[in-house]
Amino acid sequence: MYQLKRNRIARIFICMVLVMTMILPAGLATNVANAAAAKPSIQAKVTIGAGSIVSSIDYYSKDDKYTLKVSNSVKNATYSFTSSNNNIVKVKASGTAAYLTGVKAGSATITCNQKLSGKTTKVGTCTVTVKNSTVSQDFVPVLPMGTSTSKEPIEFSYRNNEATYTYVSNNKNFSMKESFSQFDGMYFISHSFTAKAPGTYSVTVKETYNKITRTVGTIKYTVKKATMSGDTSVDLGSPMWAFELMSNYRSDVNYLFISEDEEIVDLYSEDKTVYLKGLKVGTTTVTIYENTATPDKNKLVGTCKVTVKEVVLEDLECDFDETELYVGDGPVELYISKDPYNAPGTITVTSSDTKVVTVGEPDEDGICLISPVGAGTATITITCGDIKKTEEITVYDEDTEDDEY
Repeated sequence: MYQLKRNRIARIFICMVLVMTMILPAGLATNVANAAAAKPSIQAKVTIGAGSIVSSIDYYSKDDKYTLKVSNSVKNATYSFTSSNNNIVKVKASGTAAYLTGVKAGSATITCNQKLSGKTTKVGTCTVTVKNSTVSQDFVPVLPMGTSTSKEPIEFSYRNNEATYTYVSNNKNFSMKESFSQFDGMYFISHSFTAKAPGTYSVTVKETYNKITRTVGTIKYTVKKATMSGDTSVDLGSPMWAFELMSNYRSDVNYLFISEDEEIVDLYSEDKTVYLKGLKVGTTTVTIYENTATPDKNKLVGTCKVTVKEVVLEDLECDFDETELYVGDGPVELYISKDPYNAPGTITVTSSDTKVVTVGEPDEDGICLISPVGAGTATITITCGDIKKTEEITVYDEDTEDDEY
């Protein structure tokens, strides 16, 4: 009797397990279906600038628009968008997206509705805040005399790339303007400057949009004449860009460089750029004139002493691909470099036993090939001047590994 009761309980337990295995997946499937049926929605808050093109500091694409999109959109449904104030934000629907255009600073509410099977329901609302563009400076850039282009872009926040920007200087000796270039669908913004006298200038940035002009902010620039950077040195046999001798040099005029002793420092031009080269250990004076082809004391920038120093080899860096090779292997590479890189001297590489390994001459990149010849050990010696490095290379017979098994 006890055995029958126990069997009945066991059968009931098995039935319960089977029922649970049938119910559990169904419950999980219901949860997945509920997740897949998430309701359409839009962002609750968005901040944009005036205009319709997303702003950046110094470039933009006309295809990059301020956009509000419907998430979890329903197939076969259509969506409409309306603005509570077209004087602040205008909206244009395109499928499940709305393209926004900021008209002026302020806030407006965008309402999105869905139409499906003749029934219209509200998807949601989005508060759109439109901000005016502003400019800021972390420091006052220094510019040279003459006409130049700034290396530092103007830092706009919410720049309106559909507006026109003008720059009004507080002094007739300084002016600036904005220009654009286009490449691969991108528009790049640059600013050029013309300075007639040194000094610090204030520039008022003005924006014109929808025939309304407003002041964006004020920025400053400091203009300095070209001056000498100070005495310097150059390594024997190495070239140096001659303009490194000056600060705030102009890019719109030529400069005349004269070496007092051309046996110590030679000046030469290559690809419209002037270089100096140390030919002999010693010190000489270099004189620089601005915007003249002949020496003119009225065009003198200044003089500086240039010392040519002999370069001394301090070390050799040697990197072997492998130090254990097998007969029949291909050559491996040895990488050799000088410290400093421009130190004089020829690098030589030798093998203590050419019946074990042979070595090639280092190429212009400092790569030397080491080739295994026969079983044994050889020492590779790398020398340059007073520096010597060695490394042992061991070569094994081809069948050494197989013999061990």
